[in-house]
Amino acid sequence: MKKIMKKNKKKTRKKRIIILASVGFIVVLLLGSIEYTSHSQFCNSCHYMKPFYKSWETSSHGHIDCNACHYPPGIRSKLRAKVEGILQVGRYWTKLYLKSKPWAEIPDESCLRGGCHEKRLLEGRSKFNKIVFDHKIHFDDLKRGKQLRCTSCHSQIVQGEHITVTNSTCFICHFKESEHYPQISECSHCHHKDDLISEKISKFNHSIVFDKGFECNKCHSNTIIGDGEVPRENCYKCHWERDRLDKYDDTDLMHLEHIASNKIECNQCHLDIQHKIIKEIDSIADCQTCHTDYHKAQKILFAGEGGKGVTHPVPNIMFKKGLSCKGCHIFHEETGGKAMKSETFVSKAQACESCHGKGFARIMKEWELSTDRKLSRIGAIYKNATQELRRTKSAQKKKAQKLLEEAAFNIDIVERGKSVHNVEYSQELLSASYNKLMEALKLINSSYKPEAFLAVAKEVPTQCSNCHAGIEEINKQIFGLDFPHEKHLIEQEIQCDVCHSNVRKHGEFIATKQSCAVCHHKDPNKDCTNCHHLQKTFYQGGTLYGQEIPKDIMSEAEAECTDCHLGPQNKIFRSDANKCLDCHEEGYEEVFVEWQNSVKELVNSLKASLKEKRKLSLSQEEKSQISNIKGTLRGIELDGSSGIHNYSAIEELLTNFQKILKSLGTSTLDAEKKFY
Repeated sequence: MKKIMKKNKKKTRKKRIIILASVGFIVVLLLGSIEYTSHSQFCNSCHYMKPFYKSWETSSHGHIDCNACHYPPGIRSKLRAKVEGILQVGRYWTKLYLKSKPWAEIPDESCLRGGCHEKRLLEGRSKFNKIVFDHKIHFDDLKRGKQLRCTSCHSQIVQGEHITVTNSTCFICHFKESEHYPQISECSHCHHKDDLISEKISKFNHSIVFDKGFECNKCHSNTIIGDGEVPRENCYKCHWERDRLDKYDDTDLMHLEHIASNKIECNQCHLDIQHKIIKEIDSIADCQTCHTDYHKAQKILFAGEGGKGVTHPVPNIMFKKGLSCKGCHIFHEETGGKAMKSETFVSKAQACESCHGKGFARIMKEWELSTDRKLSRIGAIYKNATQELRRTKSAQKKKAQKLLEEAAFNIDIVERGKSVHNVEYSQELLSASYNKLMEALKLINSSYKPEAFLAVAKEVPTQCSNCHAGIEEINKQIFGLDFPHEKHLIEQEIQCDVCHSNVRKHGEFIATKQSCAVCHHKDPNKDCTNCHHLQKTFYQGGTLYGQEIPKDIMSEAEAECTDCHLGPQNKIFRSDANKCLDCHEEGYEEVFVEWQNSVKELVNSLKASLKEKRKLSLSQEEKSQISNIKGTLRGIELDGSSGIHNYSAIEELLTNFQKILKSLGTSTLDAEKKFY
């Protein structure tokens, strides 16, 4: 009996141990499951969650478990998460998930919990795509009476992005026109002045725009596409109940239910609104009826595509920024014939300066001048190539003819379209035309060899050409000398910053005669008169500022420039009094100094007289005489020799100027004396 009882006790104990072990195992398994299912990796078990898991994994929230966001803080939420998790697993295995797409709510409490974004509303402002965004305004100051949630803007709309800000949400709210609420479309709400006057942020300093009080749509027009309407058929995606569908027009209720109570993305109901730069050229429909393709050339240039032989688009920077034609064409001009007169918008130099500041109009003039010169040069080549094609009997005549037609197309686009619409693309079109003409001549084995067209065949080696395109065609007078940009930029490949600086003032000219001489005076056998036209005229005689200059005595004796300006080791230098002693007797250096001092005194005396004459009321003829005297004085100073290149002629000129100035204005003074 005792043995039986003892045996039963052992069995009971064994059962208890097994039961306790089983319970313990189940508890451990349950706790382990709870722990395992609490991790985000478990969400990836269901294949339909994989795209969401992948986007979460690479997002800024990738270190935060899914449950932390998808359920608010607290023990009740954790229990709810477990129950809903079990239900989701059930849906997955029973394939009920196929009937509807995955849907998740993220309450604001999750975002604003401690350790996350609890201070976001207090911090308020943040930067989003160069735009200032204020959280506080959007949650507290409800401009359109709509209660927003964090997920109203931070959502899963963008494919591959997890809880990211979507532009379309902003645009629907800001640009949707409504009879119930005013639009919130003022540019200044998002585009702040401090950012717009910073070239680093906006790439254009808008200071002058603010100073002159210009409206944004002066330049930026048609920046909104779409109306954000809610088609009634969109409701049928989710609803079929008649009583719900009848509440379609109750916008307050719609937003309360779909935004405040339930997280529904705005674009699930609203059609998209886009806010962006529209790269199109405005056209007036009424004009297009008769003037078909009237502005085709301008459009091709402005958009930077459509020409022949330029494979890559080269859009004008203003086209890329969505500037409308009215941004430049702001002046009215009367046009039309006898039957009908009307006003049209034209562009003038002042239009450039209204946005870019004083002096920019000069760049536009340089563009026009440069293009005109290139058109003239390539036009002559095209004319000769056409004549060559007419005379040829080559089997390649048809191919060559097509090349000439394409070259003519580009030339016509630049000529009619006006290069100011896109000077960079104009340069490339002319370059392509030149290459096509050369190819055509080669095909027919023509003996005609056009001039080298370096100005368009080779790129200007400098960033300055972004604005100063075509500068290689512009010649300037510097220190009284002709300065061709083409030789220096294209042939010598000298950078702009050798002569210009942006340190104190944009484009400030910093070159000196000495810095130019470093290159130009290397070769003593060079013909000095190629550059020194002014000095040549004074020395060898000629007409200058309307004055006849006789030859200097040393020029008559055939003395060369190097006789006075060549120093030791064959170096060109500015001649001085001591150089005279190489040919003249002792003491002649004093004559050199005496001549220079005499000319300087006469020049200073004349300047003082001119200053006095400005106070007088002069006739047109007298003003013309004043202008000639000023021009000649400027030439004498730029000559740099203070009269040494032709002392007798210069001294006589200056003496005559003194007599002329004394006589100017005397008739006016006599009349005033008689009056009094």
